[in-house]
Amino acid sequence: MWGGWNPGAPEDAKTAYRLKQMQNKWSLIGDAVEEAVLDALERRRVGAEFSVDASLDLAMKKLRTAWTNHCSEAWKAKPKKCTCISEIYYGEISISASDDRDEWGKLVKQRTEICLKNFYQHVLPRLPEVTFEDIVMFARPEQGDPEHFHVGNIKVYTIPDWVYRRGAEFIIHDWKTGARREKHKEQLQFYGLWAQKKHNVSLDNIQLFVEYLESGEYSEIEYSSEIANRLCDKINLSVREMKKFLKDGDIEKNEPLGIDEFPKTQDYSRCKNCNYRELCNRKFVSEM
Repeated sequence: MWGGWNPGAPEDAKTAYRLKQMQNKWSLIGDAVEEAVLDALERRRVGAEFSVDASLDLAMKKLRTAWTNHCSEAWKAKPKKCTCISEIYYGEISISASDDRDEWGKLVKQRTEICLKNFYQHVLPRLPEVTFEDIVMFARPEQGDPEHFHVGNIKVYTIPDWVYRRGAEFIIHDWKTGARREKHKEQLQFYGLWAQKKHNVSLDNIQLFVEYLESGEYSEIEYSSEIANRLCDKINLSVREMKKFLKDGDIEKNEPLGIDEFPKTQDYSRCKNCNYRELCNRKFVSEM
């Protein structure tokens, strides 16, 4: 997909780039809830009015906009800015009135409401009020080059949800709208590595929290020098593996080998939610 945003790019690159931007119900819920949560936190910080009803209205507006974007097919020309919904694109639900569409919409609405109500009831009371100076600013995807740090000469993207300082401490929160996953632990530890590498925060002053909004529960994630070293090793190993799929292993040129050189997964359960089914010649994928 690299370079697929350019009008003169090869068609397969443009297609891959467009498919990469697609969202499903889970990512739509996550984005809508995150925007509403950050809006509420900012309103609280500046002393403006905020409420769970106002947050729900904001989240629902974002979800309606996503649906409208898809129906208008604006994503064909602007895949980065206009939403394409995976379940509609691959024919799992229809745009017109139907049981599958109504069930899909009901799930999205209910999950969004549960997450925001739990945020107000269980999470917000635990979060301290912070000043503008306390907030740690970072680049989000819509602002251009997203937040990142470097491990050696490798650029690593990390975009936490909410970060603030409390004295020398660096506190990082990440909102989750789904079930607990083991991978969440490592994700937060990568945020710890970002704080350590980019902001020179000492290990003892990094605090990491996963907020599970569906249940209102949270987990505090450990972080240590051993964990930091393991993450750096994992990054370097990952880069070495990916270099095998570049021409001459050249990172700077970043030219991929032919698509046939990329092995396909044997775990077919992963195919159902894959954005790139259109580019895969496995017939069964479209029939799952």
